[in-house]
Amino acid sequence: MTWRFIDTHCHLEQTEFNHDRAAIIKNALDSKIAMITSAISEDSWNSGIELTEKYDGIFTSIGLDPTGYEKCENAIGFIKQYSSDIVSIGEVGLDHYRTRDHLERDRQEEVFRRFIKLSIELNLPIQIHSRSAGKKAIDVLDDMSAGAVHMHAFDGKSSYARTASRDLGYYFSIPPSVVRSPQKQKLVKAIDLEKLLLETDSPVLGPERGVRNNPNNIRVALQKVSEILGRDEEELRKIIMENTLRLYTKIR
Repeated sequence: MTWRFIDTHCHLEQTEFNHDRAAIIKNALDSKIAMITSAISEDSWNSGIELTEKYDGIFTSIGLDPTGYEKCENAIGFIKQYSSDIVSIGEVGLDHYRTRDHLERDRQEEVFRRFIKLSIELNLPIQIHSRSAGKKAIDVLDDMSAGAVHMHAFDGKSSYARTASRDLGYYFSIPPSVVRSPQKQKLVKAIDLEKLLLETDSPVLGPERGVRNNPNNIRVALQKVSEILGRDEEELRKIIMENTLRLYTKIR
C-alpha cells in the first residue's frame, strides 16, 4: 500500500472508539491514511499491539501518561518485550498543566529521562507530551542527547519550536485544531519545513472543540497548514510524508 498520509499520533485504542472503531479505521485506510496509535496506559498497551496485528496500516507506539509515572517499570518492561513490534516510544514526557506539585514534577522528569535513555538504547523514535512544559521538555531532551524526537501537539512558544527544529533536529506534529488555534498557527510558521509532521491526536484536538476527532481529519490539518505556509497542498503533502518516513524508519 502506498499511503497518502500518516497520522503520526492518535489513540485508536481509547474507549471513545469502542462503538465504531472498525468503521473509523476502515474509513481511514480506504483514504490511504496510515496511523500510529499511541497506547499510554497499562490497560491499553495490549490493545495497541492487537490493532497492529489486525490491520495493515496501523502502527503502535507504547508510552505512559506523565501522571502515571508509578507504572514506569511495567511500561519499560512492556516496551522491551515488544520493541520489534512497535515503531516508537511514547507518548511520554512532562505535564505541568495537571501537575503543580514540585516533587511530582521531579518524579515525572526522572521517569522521562529513563524513557529517553530507553529510546536511545532501542534506537526508536520518542513521542513527547509536554503540556505547559515545552521548554523544560526540550531542555531535558537536549541534556540527554536524545535522538529521533517527535514533539506531539506542542503548546509552548513558537520560538522554542524554532530552535528545537532547526538547531536540535526535533520533529513537530500539527493537529486539526490548527484551524482554531492561533498558537498552533504560529507554530506552523516557526517549524523547519523538513521537521513538520501531521497528527490528529484523535479522539481530541479536532477541528471543532468538543466534537470527537478521527484520523480522516488529517486532511483538515494539511489544508490549513498549506494555507498558512502558502504552499501547494499536494507538494506539501509529499514533503510531510518524506519527513514522516525519515523519522519513522520502521514504516514502509
